[in-house]
Amino acid sequence: SFCGGNIPLIPTWMGSTGGAAAFAFMCIGKNARGDLVRTMGMRVVAIAGEAIDINRELNVARKVAVVAGRLLDKALILDRKHRIKDRVLKGATWAFDKVGSTVKNVQEDM
Repeated sequence: SFCGGNIPLIPTWMGSTGGAAAFAFMCIGKNARGDLVRTMGMRVVAIAGEAIDINRELNVARKVAVVAGRLLDKALILDRKHRIKDRVLKGATWAFDKVGSTVKNVQEDM
């Protein structure tokens, strides 16, 4: 359903529904394109099954969640200690103001 979900001026739910319908319509074709689309679908299902089996064996999702939580904790501690977010925001604001003033000067000169 992600096919067609990024079409401008059309709501995401309409685009994704249309994309899914087009994809399903292509699957029922009795030609090379239909074979290709069915094969792609089978591959996606096989990869999803492999990912589930790997996660069941190694418990990857839980480990990734633990590592991500620890990284977030460290990042928040560093931000509290060194005010990194404030400095980045201040630098981005300065750069935006600089670009804006340059654009304004160029437009005035024209």
